[in-house]
Amino acid sequence: AGYAAEAADASTAWYNPAGMTRMKNPELIVGGNGIMSDFKYKGSVTAMSNVGFPPEAETLNFPSVTSQGGTFSFVPFFHYVSPINDRLGFGFSVDAPFGLKTNYGSSTPIRYAATETSIMVVDISPSLAVQATKKLSLGAGIDVQRLYAEFDTVAVNGLVGPSTDTTSTNKANDTGYGYHLGALYEFTENTRAGISYHSQVVHHPNGYSSFQGPIATFLNEVSEPENPNPSDQLRSHASTRVTLPAYTALSGFSRIMPQVSVMGSVIYTQWNTFQNLTLNGISGAVADPFTIIAPSKSIQVNIPENYRNTWNFAVGADYYATDTFTLRGGLGYDQTPLKNAYRNVQLPDNDRYVVSVGGHLQATKAVGLDLGWMHVFINQANINPPPQVTGAQVVTTNGHANGGADVIGGQVVWDIV
Repeated sequence: AGYAAEAADASTAWYNPAGMTRMKNPELIVGGNGIMSDFKYKGSVTAMSNVGFPPEAETLNFPSVTSQGGTFSFVPFFHYVSPINDRLGFGFSVDAPFGLKTNYGSSTPIRYAATETSIMVVDISPSLAVQATKKLSLGAGIDVQRLYAEFDTVAVNGLVGPSTDTTSTNKANDTGYGYHLGALYEFTENTRAGISYHSQVVHHPNGYSSFQGPIATFLNEVSEPENPNPSDQLRSHASTRVTLPAYTALSGFSRIMPQVSVMGSVIYTQWNTFQNLTLNGISGAVADPFTIIAPSKSIQVNIPENYRNTWNFAVGADYYATDTFTLRGGLGYDQTPLKNAYRNVQLPDNDRYVVSVGGHLQATKAVGLDLGWMHVFINQANINPPPQVTGAQVVTTNGHANGGADVIGGQVVWDIV
């Protein structure tokens, strides 16, 4: 709440660089967030190997599946701000603006649709701010983003035998570039409004696809019958394209009395740039009219996403209990970009409601400590997307997911005076 207007510490370099003009001394922040997510899928899973035999012989039906996809993740961050003179400020941030991770493991049938799915984005951002007038400040920053993505599943095929689980591991990474802008207007010493804009960033991740296990061994035997020691792995170059959305935040902050401040934000995220996820160069098995099944290192997997633009609303308050301790709390609503018809087990998301509490302790004149806890309530998410086709394998899921998340964050703030 209020992140584009509060400008209370060096993190404003990332959230709204215009706020750096309020920083009168160099300041350094080091911290991190521990994220404990809970995504429990309940429903059916059907895995079919489309290799030309009667469907009954190649279809595995699992009518009642329960699987936990939540994980623990730790996300660190770093911010530094230093005034250049009375009107100019410089900042440098390392942050994670986007992230996703679900991991269902390999002990339940959901593994045929997904095991581990993750996207991690690390943003390195230098920024500058200028005080244009007595009340108005402007800021801008460059974003250098490093994206790491993984999309893993398990394949099964009745041609090979009863124990045919073969892992499909697909990893890629890329560096993309963007920018962010901000403006801060101070109506009075205690009341201000801010707006910030982070641009979209287009990534073209490249990496590898590995298909390893009994099916890969069988495919290598079929394709190279003269080889007495067939490999248990197919490996290829994999690639995709990911567009991370632009988003705009409008925030307000006001110290309405000596011991109380209130704040709020409205954030608009342009998720409609993310319509389809296409994975190219995937290794695996495909149907073949001559050998029934054949190896391939050029499978294309198309996952329709059809995201929509979203709104986020947050309100919060600070209570300055003493000169050295501040109590904080907030409420939020975060709209999901997912449409019901395309929600999948990789991201079983829905609209979220958030409650958070925390505090700031000024341990010494130069060092402050922040600690906060946030709980995310997620509405039940119905999951019945189009069938997921990977070469000769077709997987259908039909069920729902319940869950939420807890985030515990902490940081050390060092005023270099």
